[in-house]
Amino acid sequence: MANLSKIKRDRMIAFLEQLKEQHSDDESIRAFNEIENQLRDKKYGLVWEEHSEAVDEMLEENIPVFCADPE
Repeated sequence: MANLSKIKRDRMIAFLEQLKEQHSDDESIRAFNEIENQLRDKKYGLVWEEHSEAVDEMLEENIPVFCADPE
């Protein structure tokens, strides 16, 4: 399984690249670069989400429905 944090980070960076193409003023570019730098920085602490759980994969395609337990 791929590292989920890296996949999410790469997706956000790709979206920032699209925004950079759409907004070319200096203030926006500086803000986008600052966000990108924060995304690329090394993260420390309790970060061990290296795989997805089966329930996470199910929830991507299904909506949970809770039913009352008849007693």
